[in-house]
Amino acid sequence: MSHKHATEIAREIKGKTAGDAVSYLEAVIEGDRSVPFKSHNGGVGHRSDIDGWDAGRYPEKASKAYLDLLENGMGNADAQGFDAESMEIAHVAAHKVGERQGRKPRAFGRANPWNTPEVDVELILEEGGEE
Repeated sequence: MSHKHATEIAREIKGKTAGDAVSYLEAVIEGDRSVPFKSHNGGVGHRSDIDGWDAGRYPEKASKAYLDLLENGMGNADAQGFDAESMEIAHVAAHKVGERQGRKPRAFGRANPWNTPEVDVELILEEGGEE
């Protein structure tokens, strides 16, 4: 997934409960809610559904990856006896860890680099009310 998209989604879901974050990400995938792009917003169109900000997008691929990660964390919380829906996202961060090398064939036997970014995401769920 894109590191820029992962960073913006992480900023948006931090502090929400796991249930709220899942419903938010599902709405992003459907195109009902947009993710505000606060730092990586050059050339990003304006969205009317964002309060207090203008630039936003619908990063579908990154939202699906975050949804899978959240469902995995919620499953682990259920297995340990916690209420997964009410657990709060205490920490979430996206780290760029490199690129997977690739080539794109071009005309006349040439090829250009076509690399795929690799991103590590860390997510910590905590019970609400603990401070």
